[in-house]
Amino acid sequence: MALAADSAVLDRDEKGNPRALRLFAWLVEAESLYCATAASRPADAENDLVRSFRGGATPDVRIVDFLERVQRYLHFEGSIYVLAAAHLTRFMRSRAARDAGILIEPSTAHRLVSVALLVAAKFASAPYLPNSQKVLPVCSRQSIRPAEFAALERFFLRAIDYRLFVTDEEFLKFCGRLEDAPRRTKKRKAAPVEEPRRVRAAPGVTAS
Repeated sequence: MALAADSAVLDRDEKGNPRALRLFAWLVEAESLYCATAASRPADAENDLVRSFRGGATPDVRIVDFLERVQRYLHFEGSIYVLAAAHLTRFMRSRAARDAGILIEPSTAHRLVSVALLVAAKFASAPYLPNSQKVLPVCSRQSIRPAEFAALERFFLRAIDYRLFVTDEEFLKFCGRLEDAPRRTKKRKAAPVEEPRRVRAAPGVTAS
């Protein structure tokens, strides 16, 4: 389907990255900071889903730096970050995630973002880059292990009932949510990422 190629979030920033990257990072980091004190559940109450997304180690790299490292290797179009935001929202609103009590917080954020990106790239990219599951652990400073991804992706897809299609209307809605992220997160007193500037328009983006 043709996707809103004229949306400002698909433009490039001063670093040449899609603006959607930093806007997605802004949204995730603000949510992570906001939920940091709540955490998902105490260790003695974890279920398999929470335990899997917390993993064995929490990456010490900020989400925005993590995504910029990923971008240097994988060169995603801006649409992938918009789709990742849509899929992550579906996951967090799913019954499985709500029942598990999982939140986007420091110990889960990197794995949630990684799987949302993987799912978006697999579904929308042509061709999908097969080395992405090697790149993501490197960008996390090896805090996320390659062997984790199969189970994480399975939990994620089951939770959203394998609903990966995003309509044009939904895509535009999430473009708007990302564009509005700095204003909305400032209201929550959590705005850890510098707002990206619009520099130049990206070429048209399509996904099948």
